[in-house]
Amino acid sequence: MVNKINIKNALNKLYTGICNIYEYENILDETSKTIKQHIILKYENIPCRVSYYNNSSNILSSKEDTFNNIITQKVKIFLDNDIFIKPGSIIDVNQNGNITKYKNSGKSVIYSNHQEIMLDIFDNIG
Repeated sequence: MVNKINIKNALNKLYTGICNIYEYENILDETSKTIKQHIILKYENIPCRVSYYNNSSNILSSKEDTFNNIITQKVKIFLDNDIFIKPGSIIDVNQNGNITKYKNSGKSVIYSNHQEIMLDIFDNIG
């Protein structure tokens, strides 16, 4: 029987990226006495893996009798399930020499040995 520790160790070997996770936090501005949202670094240098897949569909144009091929890219991040990531977080990922910033992280899907989160591309950093 394979135990949970062996599975986590095997999954950790698949994590080829490192991510930083930022969250929005409400902070009271003492001067104006209003609550403002600030972005704070919640987790740093977390091992992860980003996976991409394309979804292609043909859509009939309403103006012409032609099909337009629409391609959308889905992005999913895999990481350890021991950390809590709020939906809506911003995640910077350094994987394969590319740094990409993602926004609007979805709700984590938690499994016994890892978690998966759908992401939207925010910006390519480098």
